[in-house]
Amino acid sequence: MLKRYRYQVEHQYDAPEFRKELQRIAQDNSQIESSLKEDIGATVWRSEFEGRRIVIKRYNTQGIWHAIRRSFRQSRADNCRKMAIEFTRAGIFAAPNVAVIQEWLGPFKLRSWFLCEYIPGELLHDYLSEQAVNQISATELITLKTNIIELFESFRSHHLSHGDLKASNILLLKDRLCVIDLDAARAHKNKALFRRAHIKDQSRFMKNWLRQPKIHQTLAPLINQQHPGPDI
Repeated sequence: MLKRYRYQVEHQYDAPEFRKELQRIAQDNSQIESSLKEDIGATVWRSEFEGRRIVIKRYNTQGIWHAIRRSFRQSRADNCRKMAIEFTRAGIFAAPNVAVIQEWLGPFKLRSWFLCEYIPGELLHDYLSEQAVNQISATELITLKTNIIELFESFRSHHLSHGDLKASNILLLKDRLCVIDLDAARAHKNKALFRRAHIKDQSRFMKNWLRQPKIHQTLAPLINQQHPGPDI
């Protein structure tokens, strides 16, 4: 059986030359400008096309049984695209979508690629590191607190969850936060499932600062006041 590929391209990028670039990516012939992550589950790198910087995340197939299981579910790349749209509608900043590639072998889904625009922000993990935190001004800290409250309130009011709210999955821009890596993000219709996912997001966010009592103590009240109540 021959492999085949499905390409879904956002309209502002949809041009013959860019589709050729997507074919090169699918054939592993695209130029990698900067490798950001590589492990058994995914490979992430930064590239550039006609002056536009993009981030490419390839979700790797981990054996035949993994491929069979994934064939009956929405791919992680498709979920990233879908949830970036959902987050944007909710007023949560997510890196704009560029394209999705899905690789097939007969009826089985193999690898998939999610492409989004590169956002030149600083990882919240680095911004609040033990070495850097003492350099943050009171004004900057107030802005950050406000942004965190707004982020969790947007999750709460729109019944959205991220699923892996590590500090390395949040980018800090000048005046707002950008949430990345939406593989496990969900839009919930069931209130009970949302409450469980929301509390899990809060717990994962606070776990980032277990070794930094000052940051944990500063942020905990902001998170605790956002616990979803029975009215959701």
